[in-house]
Amino acid sequence: MTATIIDIAKKAGVSVSTVSRVLNNKPDVSKETQERIRATIKDLDYSPNKVARNLVLKRSNVIGFIASDITNASFPELARGVVVKAKEYGYSVMFFDAHKDSRVEKEAIGLLRSKQVDGIILSFNEANRDELLKLRDENFPVVQIYRKSSESMISTIAIDNVANGYLGTKYLLDAGHTRIGHITTGDLTQSGYERKLGYLKALTEANIDIDENLIVEGVSSVEAGRECMERLLELKSRPTALFASHDVLAIGAYDAILDRGLSIPGDISVVGHDNIEIAKMIRPRLTTIDTFKYILGQASVDLLIEEMAVESHQCKELVYPGELVVRDSVRIL
Repeated sequence: MTATIIDIAKKAGVSVSTVSRVLNNKPDVSKETQERIRATIKDLDYSPNKVARNLVLKRSNVIGFIASDITNASFPELARGVVVKAKEYGYSVMFFDAHKDSRVEKEAIGLLRSKQVDGIILSFNEANRDELLKLRDENFPVVQIYRKSSESMISTIAIDNVANGYLGTKYLLDAGHTRIGHITTGDLTQSGYERKLGYLKALTEANIDIDENLIVEGVSSVEAGRECMERLLELKSRPTALFASHDVLAIGAYDAILDRGLSIPGDISVVGHDNIEIAKMIRPRLTTIDTFKYILGQASVDLLIEEMAVESHQCKELVYPGELVVRDSVRIL
């Protein structure tokens, strides 16, 4: 049986993404690790092109990607990772925008399968749990990206949202802030809910009482961020810092803070999440959490190729931690 990228990762004792970076000659892997991976590749007689040729004999050479919302600022980098990696395997990508609508998500599966795509990468919410189960039961190759699927239903590439929410809040706590506001998509999205759990965990560990008035929920948009921040600024005792569960919410918060004649970070410090492109362009530059969207996109294709090569779902789960990107929006007290 042809060796897979996961076989290489297991034998070399590294992650699939690390193997992918070595295959693509990326510089940020130690020389020792590169040598170990290349020796494993040689030992297992692995070739991405060989895998692709074996797979495409009876296939369409097309994979589907169902995006929850292509206007999401994280989508372009994620999609680029998918397209670049798919091309390495000899595949094209057919995109479908679900417009944040679970009914459209369901329709998208039927449409892509009617086009006889060889597999699907998607980012579904729990409203379509039954659809995911159906794909699994039919042994149709599918990978969930960016959010976890419950009960390990299908193979998943995800980010550790709870850890990331904790990381962002803990940074503000370490900077001396104790009255920290939180703008979140809350129960509206899995990511928002989990990042909120991380926020609460950090405050609890610091023995800080949870003030529900400091937690404001809204959709993931700049306008919602502005509206939520305005509510926080109306509080008798306003926060000295803010953790926003998405960068677009943080950018909206910037607008509200500056419109009040307040300064960032002089009056209010801000930490976001996602590290979208504009985060390093606004002033002050936004401290945020990077989720390595391009790498996640590539890893999702690697995992989908593995799903295509086996007879039944593997239900593998690869969870990536985020990394704090410190810029200029937090004041040390």
